[in-house]
Amino acid sequence: MRQLEGVWKKIAKVIAVAFCLFHLYTGVFGLLPSVQQRAVCVAFGLTLVFLFHPIRKSRVSKSSIPPWDLLFIIITLMFCGYAFCNFLKFLPFMVEEPSLFELTMAVAGVVLILEAGRRTIGNPFTILTLIMLLYALFGEFIPGLFGHPPLSMRLLLESVYLSANGIWGFLTGLVATYIALFIIFGAFLLRTGVGQTFADLAFSLVGRVQGGPAKVAVASSGFFAMISGSATANVATTGNFTIPMMKRLGYKPEFAGGVEAVASTGGALTPPIMGSAAFVMAELLNIPYFKVVVAAIIPAFLYYLSLLVGVHLQSAVHNLPPVPADEIQPIRSTLTWEKSIPLFLPIGVMLYLLISGYSLTMVASSACVAVLITYVLVSVICNRSLHQIKESLQVIVDCLEEGARALMTLVPLAVCASIVLFLLGFTGLGLKVSSVIMSVGQNNLILSVALTAFLVLLLGCSLPILIAYLLGVVFAAPLLVSWGIPVLAAHMFCLYYSVLGNITPPICAAVFVASTIANSNWLKTAWVALRFSPILYLMPFLFVYNPTFVMIGSPLAIIFNVGTAVVGTIALASGIWGHFLTKCNIPERLSLVASGLFLLVPGWQTDLLGVALVSVILVRQLQQKKKRGTSV
Repeated sequence: MRQLEGVWKKIAKVIAVAFCLFHLYTGVFGLLPSVQQRAVCVAFGLTLVFLFHPIRKSRVSKSSIPPWDLLFIIITLMFCGYAFCNFLKFLPFMVEEPSLFELTMAVAGVVLILEAGRRTIGNPFTILTLIMLLYALFGEFIPGLFGHPPLSMRLLLESVYLSANGIWGFLTGLVATYIALFIIFGAFLLRTGVGQTFADLAFSLVGRVQGGPAKVAVASSGFFAMISGSATANVATTGNFTIPMMKRLGYKPEFAGGVEAVASTGGALTPPIMGSAAFVMAELLNIPYFKVVVAAIIPAFLYYLSLLVGVHLQSAVHNLPPVPADEIQPIRSTLTWEKSIPLFLPIGVMLYLLISGYSLTMVASSACVAVLITYVLVSVICNRSLHQIKESLQVIVDCLEEGARALMTLVPLAVCASIVLFLLGFTGLGLKVSSVIMSVGQNNLILSVALTAFLVLLLGCSLPILIAYLLGVVFAAPLLVSWGIPVLAAHMFCLYYSVLGNITPPICAAVFVASTIANSNWLKTAWVALRFSPILYLMPFLFVYNPTFVMIGSPLAIIFNVGTAVVGTIALASGIWGHFLTKCNIPERLSLVASGLFLLVPGWQTDLLGVALVSVILVRQLQQKKKRGTSV
C-alpha cells in the first residue's frame, strides 16, 4: 500500500473521513435514492483505491500520486457523478437509447472497476469478472448447453452501467448502506481499545489453565473475528501477539500457526457480527438478520468447542504450560467500568435493536453513535479534563480513516460481484451449472450434497468469502432446495464451505498468513489446521440432514441433538488427537472416531451406538487410570 506524505496524506485523510461521515450521516438521517447512494460510495471507494494502491507493488511513491492515478480518479468522479446527477435515467421504466457519452462512461467505469479490483483483491476474481463479460459478449459462439443468444456490446454496456443492475446492483447497494456502517462500527471497536479489552479478557478467562496460550489464541481470535469478519485480517491482527507468545512458551511453530488460522477463520461464522456474507444472506432470503444470527449460534458453538477440545487434548499430551501468572491481569481489573462500558454498551445497543426488529441501517448507525458517545464520555470522566475531548476526537478521526481503508477494499469487490451476479442471471449460466450438477447427482442426495460441497469449497479456496458464498448460492443452493432442504440450511451450507476455504490447501490464505508470522512450514501448518477441523467440514452436512442445527425444529429436538453433537464432537476430537482420559491406542482411537460420527449423524439408533462406544472407552480408560494411579 502506498505510504502518502505531505499534502497528499492530508487530502487522502480528508477523503477517507468524509467517506465514513457520509455513511454515518445517511444512516442516521436517511439514505439517498438507491443509485445516488451507490454512486457516492463507489466514487469514494475507487478514489481511495487509486490514492493508496499503486499500479504495481514495486512502484510505490511516498510523496505524490502519479499522473495516471490522478486521471483514473477524475474519470471515476465523472462516471459516478453522471450516475448521481442523472439517477432517474437508471430506473427500470426509463427506456432511452444510450448516447455515445454514456457508452463511453460505461466502458471507462468497467475498466476502472476491474483495475481497482486487481489492485485490492488480486487477480483471480478480477479475471473471473472479465471472463463473465467476455462470455456475455461471445457466448453465442459456444455450442451446446453453455451457449446463449446473441448479445450486442451496446446492450451489455447499457445493462451493466445504465441500469440499477451491474455496477449499481444488489451487492453494491448492500455495501453502500448497512455493510459499510458495520465495518465502521468494527473499526470504532478495534481502535478505541475494545479490541485490547477482548484480548485481556481472553487472558483472564483461560490463560491460567494448561495450554493457556493456545486457548487465549482461540478466545481472543474468536472475539476479534466477530468484529472484523475477515479470517486473514484477524490472523494478521491477533496472530502477531498470540503466535509469538505460544512459541516463546514452547509450542511448535506449526501448532501455533494452525491454532491461530482455525480460530480466526471461525469469526466469519460467529454471531453477533458475522462477515458481510451473513448480511447478504439475510437480504437474499428476505428475512431479519437476527434470524441468521440465531441460526449461526449452534454451529459457531460446536466450531469453537471442537477447537478448544483439540487444544486441551494436545496440551495434556505434551504438557504444554499455561501463561505465566505475571502476564495475566485479574478479571476484576480487566472488566473495570471504564473498560466494560465501551465494550458492552454498544454491543448491547446493537443486540437490542436487532432483537427488536429495527432495520440494519438503524442498528449499525445507532451502534456507531453509541461507541462514539461512550468513548468520549469515559475518556473525559477518567481523565477529568476537557482537554481529553481533543485527544478523543483525534482517535475518532483515526477510526474513521481506518474504517474507510477497510471499505475501499470492499467496494471494488462488491461492484465486481454485482457485475458477475447480474451476468450469471442475464446469460442463464447459473441455472446451466446447477442443471449439470443435478444431472450428475441424479437421484442420490449424498452424491449431490458432496458435489455441492466440493464446488463451494473449491470456490472458497480461491475467492473471497462473500464471492464464494454468492456463487455457491447461485450454482448449488437451488439443487439443495430441490431435495427438500430448508432454504436457510442450504445457504448456511454454502456459507460454511466458503469460509473453510481459508484453511483448506492448496490456497488456504489464513494458514499462509499464520505460517508467515510463525515462521513455520506452511504445509505442516495446514495439516495441523486440518486436524483441528474434521467437525467443521462435517457440520454443513448436519444442516442438510438435521436442520435443528440451524434452529429449525422443536426446542426439545434442538436441545437433544445439540447434546449428542457435543458428546460426538468431544469423541471425534479425542480420536483424532489420540487422547481421551489417557493416551489412546489404535482401536480406541478408531472407536472414538466412529462414536463421534454416530453421535453427529441424526437418528436414535446411531446415537445409542455412539453412546455405547464412548461408554466402553470411558470405562476402559478409567480402569487403566486406576491401575496406573495417574491423574487426568
